[in-house]
Amino acid sequence: MPTGLFNKIFVILTLVIFLAACSSKSEKTKHQSQLFFGAGTQSLMTQDYTDALTNLLKANELDPDNAGILTNLGMAYYFKGERELAVKTLKKSIELNDDNSDAKLNLASIYFKDGDFNNSEKIYKSVLRDLTYDKQARTLYNLGVIELQRKRLSSAENYFKKSIKEESNYCPSYFQLGLIQYEKKQLNLALKNFREASMGTCYDSSPAAHYYQALTLTGLKRFNEARMKYDELDARFKSSDYAAKARSKMMELNEIEKNNMSEDTHASRKLLDSPEF
Repeated sequence: MPTGLFNKIFVILTLVIFLAACSSKSEKTKHQSQLFFGAGTQSLMTQDYTDALTNLLKANELDPDNAGILTNLGMAYYFKGERELAVKTLKKSIELNDDNSDAKLNLASIYFKDGDFNNSEKIYKSVLRDLTYDKQARTLYNLGVIELQRKRLSSAENYFKKSIKEESNYCPSYFQLGLIQYEKKQLNLALKNFREASMGTCYDSSPAAHYYQALTLTGLKRFNEARMKYDELDARFKSSDYAAKARSKMMELNEIEKNNMSEDTHASRKLLDSPEF
């Protein structure tokens, strides 16, 4: 199975909108902090981590006990390669606000990247207890990936199904379900989930789902559809590794079809040459 999806950290970026009037010095300070916070968050989203860290440090200096600022500051540290500072900052955010599920999800994802699945799982499960949290599809997906790493396919499958129940268009969970079913040779089910994994906003961001659709169609001997999907991959994702894989599979598909035609011709000749009884 592709490892890239297993290694993905799902970062939650929070942006607090400041609405209070800035009449006192304290309010003006908070307003300035929120401006730096907003700028730093935007830079995190555009992956300009140096600018993000610069602005979030200024925001934190002005408002040091703001859990939302600390959450994003922790992730800015992480993406700048300062893992220990990231963990320390996220833990402080959680200490200030134990209901900060965003910080918990990010901390759990860091532990997952470390290979510390026990601590990661513990925190993800604590996030599931937050009944008002609106990103539980992601939490359930991450728990499913942990179970995959432990080779517990049935448990992983259950988490991915729960993730989809939580958010019906959560593409990564459809893809992982497809991979499990593909390995089990449940090709029709796999094809359905790979197609779901490439719908909507995931269409242009998930070449893997398109590639596995083509593989599954080949396995189902639906060669014309497989060929069309490989062609689509090569055209739409030309610069990706999957485009090169698609071209290689097209060559294999040509050989399969050529061999099938040869076998059919040979069988027809044998039938004609056989005596009738």
